[in-house]
Amino acid sequence: MTTERNSRPHADHEIPPIGGTEHADDTASATASTSDAPADTSADTPQRRRMSPRRVRRIKRRRRIRRLLIVVLAILLGLLGLAGWFGISAWQAKQEADAVLTAATGIQESISTGDMDALDEQITELTDHVHGAYAQTSSTIWTLASHIPYIGVDVTAVRTAVTAMENICVQAMPGLQDALRAVNGIQVENGTIDIGGLSDAADGLAKADTAMTSAMRQLNGIQPPHLDKLADAVEQVQDRLEPMQDMVHNAAVFASVAPAMLDSDGGAPRTYLILSQTNSELRPGGGLPGSWGTMTIANGTMSIQEFAPPPAEFTTPVVTLTAEERALFTDKLARVPQDVNFTPDFPRTGEIAQAMWQQSTQQTVDGVIAIDPVFLQRMLAVSGPVTVSNGVTLDGTNTAQYLLNQVYIDVPEAEQNDYFGDVAATVFAHIMQHVNSPRDFLGAVASSITDGHLKLWSAHQEEQKQLLTTPIAGALKTTASTPEMGVYFSDISQAKMDWYLRREVSVEYDKVGISGGDQYTVRIKLTNMMTAEEAASLPRYIVGPFLDDLTAGQVRTGAFVYAPAGGRLVDWTMSDGSGFDGITVHNGLTVGTKTITLGPGESYEIVCHVQSAPGVHTPLTLVQTPQVEGRTD
Repeated sequence: MTTERNSRPHADHEIPPIGGTEHADDTASATASTSDAPADTSADTPQRRRMSPRRVRRIKRRRRIRRLLIVVLAILLGLLGLAGWFGISAWQAKQEADAVLTAATGIQESISTGDMDALDEQITELTDHVHGAYAQTSSTIWTLASHIPYIGVDVTAVRTAVTAMENICVQAMPGLQDALRAVNGIQVENGTIDIGGLSDAADGLAKADTAMTSAMRQLNGIQPPHLDKLADAVEQVQDRLEPMQDMVHNAAVFASVAPAMLDSDGGAPRTYLILSQTNSELRPGGGLPGSWGTMTIANGTMSIQEFAPPPAEFTTPVVTLTAEERALFTDKLARVPQDVNFTPDFPRTGEIAQAMWQQSTQQTVDGVIAIDPVFLQRMLAVSGPVTVSNGVTLDGTNTAQYLLNQVYIDVPEAEQNDYFGDVAATVFAHIMQHVNSPRDFLGAVASSITDGHLKLWSAHQEEQKQLLTTPIAGALKTTASTPEMGVYFSDISQAKMDWYLRREVSVEYDKVGISGGDQYTVRIKLTNMMTAEEAASLPRYIVGPFLDDLTAGQVRTGAFVYAPAGGRLVDWTMSDGSGFDGITVHNGLTVGTKTITLGPGESYEIVCHVQSAPGVHTPLTLVQTPQVEGRTD
């Protein structure tokens, strides 16, 4: 007799459930799955239970989770390792960067003092630390970190800054060292300037200038980091390198133009018109040019001709004025020699002064130089004191005070024109004959250029084109990428009151404006420091001539506030609640004008917000009418 294939096994062969119904179900499923197979009738054969699909899935899921956890753990450990690696590298880079900033400060000091031994050591130190920082920030870990969202911006900013410094060290420093040795070799003796090997260093300086300019463009184009400490660090690098860039650029231009301008290249002798200004009667470009004279240079040797009062007024302008110039400065700008620097744009002053001199003397000059008593005082600090015609000894401490104030008390008004001409010629000739330290001489010249007390315009087009990129040109800057804020003042009193006018001007960064350009706050404060007692006792020549409704002790000043190129004046507040008298344009720049009258002890304040051109984040430069040194506040 045969057994049916689908018959149920005997109860005593059943495998009891293990662990509850779930295992009972598994057992039933396993039994059902084998129903088609021949029955195993051997009681001694062990029965293998098959797992359910659900359990198989659960086991696989557990294995996947375990593998995933292992991978995640490995990734976390890797990230922690990378973070540690990056942290150590960042710390090392910071140490190198701190040393770089210290070395950069030392380089500027060594350049200003002419200490070549210290300079060589500091350049070597700078280069070593920059290379160290570059080795860290150019590594793989920094490359990876630069692609991380958010912090990648900060990492990229640091790498860009370090790369810019590396380029400076590799491309600029060698030429700079050679050029500075050449500059240090300049000699001034008995009125002759010997520029030595400066011409040979011109090419190296030009390359250094190009490298520095490119590096600063990189730095100024950095997107501001999110972290304040990093943002401050990048700003410090910019602050340290910007003066160095200016030094290199100015030296490169000087090396290029000096041989011809000083007739050191065997060319034709040069003759320059010198405007001797008095800052006690302000003009936007400096002070009233009260004495005019000439200086001739042949083979580097200077000779000073007689100084005299300015030419007589002209009936018509000596050059064609623009409508903007007429509106801002009237036609006196090109008719009245004392008003030739009504404009703050010195290249325009140079053109007009040359034309006036040529019409009045039939002499064509190669350029125009503007100086003032502050410049003379700095130079006398180098050359030593000089005694002038009335027995007064002028030196490096009293020259500005005497020529801008005391002289109007000591010298009769009728004699003042001749006196100033004599003083200008005597002091200038003394300076050129008694330069005991060429290094100090160049330092005094450089500081006077920086502060606007020495300006130069060349009638030779190629020279002037190069000079325009340096502070000595005194030119209005009309390029949006290098924003410049101008605050200029002009006397309206026709007195000699500006010795007593205290001027305080400051600029502070605010934020990125709605237009996308940087916004700044400009604060301007004028104070009349004359007392009522002084107003009652000083000569009329100082406190008069009382034009219009002015009384003794009052000073009337025209203020000109220039917005950066491509930017604008956003808003303004005056201490008396008024506004600008007018808003106009000069050389494409927006200008706010204001006339201010102050009695003894009175002050006036202007707070103005300005914006640079959209998308421009190069730091704003403040340029103003040269300040007066030596005044007793």
